Amino acid sequence: MAEFRGLFPPLITPFDEQGRVNETELRNHVDFVVDNGIDGFCAGSSTGEFMNLTRGEWERVLQISKEQNAGRVPMIAGAADMSTPATIERCRFAEDMGYDGLLIISPWYQVHTMREIYAHFKAVRDAVSIPIMIYNNPPVTGIDLTLDVLTRMTEDGIIQYIKDANSDPYMLGRLKMTLGDKLKLFYGHDNNAMGAFAFGATGWVSGASNFDPARWSKIIHLCIDDGDFAAARKVWYEIMPFMDLVTVGRHGERPDWIAVIKRGLELRGHHVGGVRAPMLPLTDEVNTLVESAVGKMTF
Repeated sequence: MAEFRGLFPPLITPFDEQGRVNETELRNHVDFVVDNGIDGFCAGSSTGEFMNLTRGEWERVLQISKEQNAGRVPMIAGAADMSTPATIERCRFAEDMGYDGLLIISPWYQVHTMREIYAHFKAVRDAVSIPIMIYNNPPVTGIDLTLDVLTRMTEDGIIQYIKDANSDPYMLGRLKMTLGDKLKLFYGHDNNAMGAFAFGATGWVSGASNFDPARWSKIIHLCIDDGDFAAARKVWYEIMPFMDLVTVGRHGERPDWIAVIKRGLELRGHHVGGVRAPMLPLTDEVNTLVESAVGKMTF
């Protein structure tokens, strides 16, 4: 199987005016990102609001995304759940559907020990054969996966990739120092991507890239293929006003990142709808900032 590398947006899930999954716009969105230079995608994951979808909707999102992709780029399925048996069931479903890899965040709510995390991913590895990308996202799970457990899982063949959503990419440098190329490194945040590529990451799972995959793809490939960080930095500052709204919350709260991405797409003429409750639409303040940031960009 070919190695995953480059830009892999975690696809948004469009909704219609009644709040239902909008199949037509999801197909349009798959075409949009593929046609604009992505190297692969993740379906049914966090930016796709898997936590707000029913199980049937999640399955349908995976099916539509696969059908519309039609083999053009590699596909990774977001397959996380709260328990080990439920996670295994989702992973088997995605593998049976023909997905190329799995993106799995540690079970959340209960703050698990590293011993429990190891056992969880070992059970998944024993149940499926396709590559696993472990998702380290401390603000969501309440734990920061340690170097020791990540090293052990890599050496034992449990995980093949990491998506690290810690905004400080230093852990990626430590993993590179410890494991070399045994674990493939993907940056999973948005605000320090160039730092992650400098540390050795060769992939980017960027929610914000749904908005402008062409520019996001240009940045990562200037870094990982050409080593031209100066040219990449010029493109970075084109996207930074939008990126800042995706990654930096206002008034001490988390950013409305999915709502910002969807609003940005709407301003580009993509009718992807809003977010699903309990998430809320943008405030007038943030909406004005998004309109200003997008209005200054050329496409």
